[in-house]
Amino acid sequence: MTLAIVLGVLIVALAAGWVFQAVGERAEARRFPPLGTMVDLGTHRLHVVHKGRGTGPTVVIEQGAGEPCVFWWSIVERVAEFASVCTYDRAGIGASDAPPSVRTPLDSANELAVLLERARIPGPYILVAHSYGGLIARLYARDHHRDVAGLVLVDTFEEGIHFQPDVLPMYRRFCRILTLVTIAARFGILRLIGKLRRREPPSLPAEIQARTEAIAESPAFFRGMGADLEALDRYDPALRHPGATGSLGDLPLAVITHGQPFPGPMARLEKYWSAGQQRLAALSTNGELVVAHNSNHMVQLDEPQVVVDAIRRVLDAAARRSLQDPAHGRASAEVHV
Repeated sequence: MTLAIVLGVLIVALAAGWVFQAVGERAEARRFPPLGTMVDLGTHRLHVVHKGRGTGPTVVIEQGAGEPCVFWWSIVERVAEFASVCTYDRAGIGASDAPPSVRTPLDSANELAVLLERARIPGPYILVAHSYGGLIARLYARDHHRDVAGLVLVDTFEEGIHFQPDVLPMYRRFCRILTLVTIAARFGILRLIGKLRRREPPSLPAEIQARTEAIAESPAFFRGMGADLEALDRYDPALRHPGATGSLGDLPLAVITHGQPFPGPMARLEKYWSAGQQRLAALSTNGELVVAHNSNHMVQLDEPQVVVDAIRRVLDAAARRSLQDPAHGRASAEVHV
């Protein structure tokens, strides 16, 4: 009898949590409509935001694993003051629709090409990528090199770091943990914790802060992060060695790396990290390596000005390169605001 009572209470609690989460998500969907526009790719739609003014290249931001574009909003706002900037949510992340099938980094790079064309985002592009997004940005640059004017890689994946035999199993464990966290979020546990915890002083505009907090309580956020990490196992084995995506020639390149060591299990990456970031910077004869001394992996949150300054330098270098060789500057005449 006691077991039956316990099971009954558990079922009621889970049902209540599920309803609590579902009602909260519906309210947030009404409160927080997409910041940009939805672009139809045929099988699904992607959410894209295009802001700013400029006659030079468009800055295109590629987020890290599971990151929605709102996580980079402070960077977007600053860059929009001096350039055209585009950010988006990959399939299954943020406001974008779920993809019709599992993704690989190459799938995402191909999808980015379709998105930029269908959204009529003018090129050439300065690709700004964080973490996992670095794989996507370099694959795009390999396959669409004429459309790329420069890159800014922010603490990004490098093959000699992330495909080590002792690193891939760590990501698989993370995926299992993310599955459990997704379940917890589905039954309202994270939302309840968010309601009960003490709020920190906001570091972003009120609406953006509220959007960010809502996303962090959503099962879709953790599901998207897990899907990106699982994609590492589907990454082409032929591309799992340093330099496999090819040289960047003299393309303007800034590689930003964290200055504060990774915490916890991620610390095992440190023994590979510095050499890997140096290899990334060496992909271009016009590359630089920048250490964000006060940052951990989320450099865009810890030291956003470091990222903004790097974007500006790469834009300036791309403009000089275009003047020297007009073929590199098939630039944009039309910019959305």
